[in-house]
Amino acid sequence: MAQKKIGIYGKLESTANSKVENLYVIVNKKSVVFIVKHLLKNEYIAIEHFEQTDEQAEWNPLFAYLQNNSTLIQNYYKNIYFVNNSARLILKQKNNNDDLLLAASELQLIHGNISEEEIYTTSIGEKHFLVYGVSDKVSSLLTRFFPSGKWQHYASFFLQNVHENEVQVRLFEDYFMLYIIENGQTKLLNYFPLTQEDQNIYTLLNSCINAGVDTNTITLKVWGYIQEKHAFIQKVSPYFAAAQLVALEPKSMCVELNKFGLPNSYSSYFIF
Repeated sequence: MAQKKIGIYGKLESTANSKVENLYVIVNKKSVVFIVKHLLKNEYIAIEHFEQTDEQAEWNPLFAYLQNNSTLIQNYYKNIYFVNNSARLILKQKNNNDDLLLAASELQLIHGNISEEEIYTTSIGEKHFLVYGVSDKVSSLLTRFFPSGKWQHYASFFLQNVHENEVQVRLFEDYFMLYIIENGQTKLLNYFPLTQEDQNIYTLLNSCINAGVDTNTITLKVWGYIQEKHAFIQKVSPYFAAAQLVALEPKSMCVELNKFGLPNSYSSYFIF
């Protein structure tokens, strides 16, 4: 079965008649993260993070175990979101000719054809929408345990927010997401693998150059930074006008994570 990386639990308050919590199931190739947010208090009150092992590359045993042993599986949440966090996505401008078939064709043209996948779209403001693919196997598995779950892409949550001038980096286990916005306009949205330090620095700076952004006049904002693991962030920061490492919110969750020696490693997941 998948290995649990971390588990933090607060008091769940939802009942059959008063559902005051949302559940987010964040899925990528190698991990599943369950996050519960209390809607009235606006706090994250529980998190479970599982990673695949070399011996176990399927999620079925994990969900079967959780169904009988975890309160995070119970059906008393107001909303349940399946959050796909993968590089298989595109950001498109809306026009009168947009439809799901056309979007699927463009996604396959850019990222390659996968026969057994569902194509989803999420509206981003008035001008854009995300197109992303989810494997049939993962989709059917999650739907089996959470019939009311709705698919979103990780990027859709923070793209809904208003930004003006930022180079955003969101760090995960073995990759990072880069989002560049200048004067309120999206210049770049992409995923990149975390590799050697020099390569990470080159990827970040070269992406800014290709997007036509002058790093000397824009702020670098980073989520999920771990000093021992992401030294390239400190080395690339002087190239920007300012750099900000985003702390966890709320502070209570940050205190809990500090007990495990992981002060910022989950901040990139708290985007909702």
